[in-house]
Amino acid sequence: MKLPVRKYYGLGNDFLLIGDADGRLLPQLSAARICALCDRHTGVGADGILVRQASTKADHRMILFNADGSSAEISGNGLRCFVLFLRDSGFDVSRELAIETGGGIQRARLLADGSVETTMPAPRFSDSGKPQPLVLRVKDMQFEVVPVKVGNPHGVIFGEERDVAFAETYGPLLEKDAAFPEGANIEFVHVLSPRACRLVVWERGAGITLACGSGSVAVACAGAALGHFEFDVPISVQQPGGTLEITVAKDFSEIRQRGPAVFVFEGNIEL
Repeated sequence: MKLPVRKYYGLGNDFLLIGDADGRLLPQLSAARICALCDRHTGVGADGILVRQASTKADHRMILFNADGSSAEISGNGLRCFVLFLRDSGFDVSRELAIETGGGIQRARLLADGSVETTMPAPRFSDSGKPQPLVLRVKDMQFEVVPVKVGNPHGVIFGEERDVAFAETYGPLLEKDAAFPEGANIEFVHVLSPRACRLVVWERGAGITLACGSGSVAVACAGAALGHFEFDVPISVQQPGGTLEITVAKDFSEIRQRGPAVFVFEGNIEL
């Protein structure tokens, strides 16, 4: 069976996008097949797969799989790619769209400059509603980690600037720490100003990625709540793949991300 597929990326975070209009494709996407497609040496290569289905709750439904075959709730970079996929698949994107995700229904619109702006889930910090840092020790390091969910789970670490090698060393251990029963994306954040930071992310189910949209949102929300960043203004989250702008409302009633998405190629794969 030949299946049309398109590839896109947002700040280097790349995805294969597939349409499943009648819902018959999804049962055929086994974890093993997803891993094979996402393999960068023997497959197409991607950080994850996005499947478009019809929705009874919104304009479209977006289903996300990580490169290791596991499912995930939401991806900020993926959501922006999804909007371009809808456009290129012939759907009307001239208005703001409602998109059903595992992190709730989000709104998205294609802007005149070609970038995409979307809402993202409001943060959930703890039962108290406020950030509650945990002290976690892995290998020879001790980290103060802020758990936060923005549709999917994250552990945010503020401190000195870290590189990819550091994230590769400590990220996998923190991801699977007992404090995160579902696993978590791990963000290493260096604050530059009340409106900017640098970020390196170890993503649950994918490893190091050039950028993480939901991770950027988790960082902006946790940082604003802790007083590192300002509310109601764009926060520039600088990552190896580029910069995302995240705006956090004072009461967390609305979280918006704005950034690029890029079409790479289209073709057919054997399923």
